[in-house]
Amino acid sequence: MATRTPIPVARAQRKIAANIDLARRQQRVTVEVLADRCGISVPTVRRLLNEGAGSLENYLRVVRVLGLLDATVAASDPLGTPMGRLRADEDTPKRVRG
Repeated sequence: MATRTPIPVARAQRKIAANIDLARRQQRVTVEVLADRCGISVPTVRRLLNEGAGSLENYLRVVRVLGLLDATVAASDPLGTPMGRLRADEDTPKRVRG
């Protein structure tokens, strides 16, 4: 069952999209060239850059072409957070069952 996108998530989508678009413009890459290098369509790239909408794979394709893939991966590292560092010392299970 689909629900509305929470406001903080929608805000983050727009901010990330704006950041990626800024990186694209700073590198003087057109949307058409970016789409070609990513192997995805121009409308898909535009939607990602304008709205932050799209698949995770397409997002990662775009940030890879713009040289931001390593930083994106690092940003998702749980050991980079205070809670992750705190929990790293504990016995972290391989699976969590409900």
